[in-house]
Amino acid sequence: MDRLRLMEIFVRVVETGNFSAVAREERATQSSISKQIQALESLLGAKLLVRSTRSHALTEAGKRYYERCRQVLDTLEEARVEIQRTENDIAGVLRVAAPVSFGRLHIVPRLPAFFERYPQLKIDLQLDDGFVDLVVGGIDVAFRVGELKDSRLIARRIGTAHRAALASPAYLERHGEPQHPRELREHQCIVYTGLATMNEWSFQDEDGQQHSVRVNGHLQSNSSEAIRQAVVEGLGICYTPQWVYGDDIRAGRVKPILTRYRLPPLPLNVVFQPARRPSLKISHFVSFFAEAFARDPDISPMLSADGALSKAPHDALGKPGTAKSRSQG
Repeated sequence: MDRLRLMEIFVRVVETGNFSAVAREERATQSSISKQIQALESLLGAKLLVRSTRSHALTEAGKRYYERCRQVLDTLEEARVEIQRTENDIAGVLRVAAPVSFGRLHIVPRLPAFFERYPQLKIDLQLDDGFVDLVVGGIDVAFRVGELKDSRLIARRIGTAHRAALASPAYLERHGEPQHPRELREHQCIVYTGLATMNEWSFQDEDGQQHSVRVNGHLQSNSSEAIRQAVVEGLGICYTPQWVYGDDIRAGRVKPILTRYRLPPLPLNVVFQPARRPSLKISHFVSFFAEAFARDPDISPMLSADGALSKAPHDALGKPGTAKSRSQG
């Protein structure tokens, strides 16, 4: 038996005043408790208790050793309580990174409900359409839209973003609505420079045939917010995740085009550093938003038909995944 366990038995014998009480606590025999005290004395090379037929008394060495044991056990208990409190209290600062539009449309509006549930937690939200280095930026968790390529990070797949080609009714009235992807070459196409394929847009027809077209236009940007405004203003056609334009589609400010064609979807993941074991606050943060997204009409199509999270090779906190992507447009 290890020394710490022998110390615990000794302290209980001293505090209860007899071997039989400790034996009942430990569901052991009185003789086994006595043997453990003898083993401790043998280990220390000193007599701790003077035994009689009915009672026992501490020796001078036993008194000093009891005081030290009590201090050690109290310190260990305080440490346990402190660690447990730290782990169970959802408190502190959580640094979160996300693409600009995703953060504006799908994170910020949910923060009131999140803070109501976790009032002691603070969020430092970093919005950037470019690649954010989690280590350099000290980021705890990041939302990534697109294929992941950096295996140094850990990822959880929380959905799939479906894409569409969109334009405003005013633009389509002036320039006509393309009926085939190749017709996009004759249109003003607004290119998101954060897209891995840049101005190479891909479509799949009803027969499964792939159509790739290289588009051009007067405007390109690394800002999804700027592109959204340009599309609403009638400056051209964009190729984008549908959730960026949910309100605009419902309000009639933009219209999906080439709807007979399927655009390659983008996975939506949350990623975090492998050096940081997923803390309780990260786990609760991710679970909160995954549950909220499942009820959102603009994001629920990211989920599988049965409502479960989309299956992926790395679909749980704590499993290694990939994490670098520029496919956010």
